[in-house]
This record gives sequence, structure tokens and C-alpha cells, in this order.
Amino acid sequence: MNAIAHREEKEVAAELAGIWKSLTKEEALTQLAAFKGKYHLRYREAIRSLSEDEEHLLTFYAFPQVMHRYIRSTNAIESFFSNVRQRTDQIDAFTTETSCLTIVWAVMQDIRLPKIPVS
Repeated sequence: MNAIAHREEKEVAAELAGIWKSLTKEEALTQLAAFKGKYHLRYREAIRSLSEDEEHLLTFYAFPQVMHRYIRSTNAIESFFSNVRQRTDQIDAFTTETSCLTIVWAVMQDIRLPKIPVS
């Protein structure tokens, strides 16, 4: 998105979201090809970046559909690091690396992520 003009960010983001929310990988690949065709002249760098990572961008389709929204977002990772930061920011300085890792481990053990329903 860094390569996209500000005036078109919402439109482009909506089209990308449509790709990621496709029900099947084949449908997503079709939409991705259309997206690349539409923007390849205006946003060469963005399309190059998408093309380089295309194999990895749609990996979540290898998992059951109920898991897709959990896998394709980084919310769980961001939440984890936010929890660790909140806990470690309260401590001025760690005496050893081990004490830091102990706090991080304790925070990790205390985090309760929602269960992913698998059918």
C-alpha cells in the first residue's frame, strides 16, 4: 500500500480485501490476476511486490475456511506483542536477560486467545 497514491488507497484496499475474502483459492487467483492487470501500469512497484509474494499470500487457503480470518490477519501477533510491551514497560530495567525472558514467558502463559472452531 506504500506505493499506492493516497487518493486511491481506499479503492485499492477494498479490491485487495475482496481478494483475501474470496471463498476459494481459484477465485482469489482470478481476482488477483484482474487486480494486477488493472494496476500494472500505474503501480509497477506494488504489482511487482505482489507478484514476488504471490505464492505465500494465499497460503491460508490450504487450511479449513473457518480458520482463514485468523490466519490472514496479524491481530493475534499484534495483541501478543502489545501484552508483552504493557508488562515489560512497567519494569525500568532488567537485571539479566533471563529475568526479561522470565517475564515474557509469564505473559505468554497468561494470554488467552479465542479458540478457533474447527469442523
